[in-house]
Amino acid sequence: MFLYTPIVVLIVMSFNSSRYNQLPFEFSLQWYQGLFENQILLEATRNSIWIAAVTGIVCVFLATMLMLGSQVLSHRFQHWMQSLMLMPLTIPWLIMGLSLLLMIRAMNFDKSLFFVLAGHVVISLPYSVLVLQARMQSMDSALEEASASLGAGAMTTFRRITLPVLAPAMVAGGFLSFMISFDNFVISYFLLPSGFSTLPIEIQSSIKFGFTPEINAVSSIIIGISLICLAVVGMIMGSSIKSIFGKEA
Repeated sequence: MFLYTPIVVLIVMSFNSSRYNQLPFEFSLQWYQGLFENQILLEATRNSIWIAAVTGIVCVFLATMLMLGSQVLSHRFQHWMQSLMLMPLTIPWLIMGLSLLLMIRAMNFDKSLFFVLAGHVVISLPYSVLVLQARMQSMDSALEEASASLGAGAMTTFRRITLPVLAPAMVAGGFLSFMISFDNFVISYFLLPSGFSTLPIEIQSSIKFGFTPEINAVSSIIIGISLICLAVVGMIMGSSIKSIFGKEA
């Protein structure tokens, strides 16, 4: 109740005609109409989606290459590499963002989207790594060995055996990285160039200088899209697990 009641209240109030979320409740779609007329929020949302999409794709690619490459390393180096990749989970985002900003200033670079993407990848990559690591550990190595014994080359084995097995985890890891990047405020706040904004920054600015009910509307849309994406990922993961156990049976 503590976690989800505020979310339900936010969604309900996005349909309330009162500007100050007052009762009695009167159904209205005026805040959604105002949202689609608010070019600042729409532009910030597009920027957030673009940054998060690029971050998700890069994280999936890097995490997949890291997990595949770690298979040829010794257990000692595998443990060292995985610890290095998961280290950003232990570092507060405030410290991470400030450190990246100081590094950029020390190198005489200006803030840019490149550094924003780099910062988002750093904090989002561990989530893709965790998902793919769990998938790799549950993968039966006999499948690749059987493929090789039947004459398949490394690329054929990867394309027809390894990649289909990892695909659900890649989708789930990409989604997690996308959501972490989309919701991130701290890294964007420190590294975004002037004249460029994201949705979390606009929401923070709206709350700071005067709350508008359009924030309820855009938050409700984000929650709805997130639930749909979670359902799709759950269906993909579930069907993959059933197919694996079905084949083994």
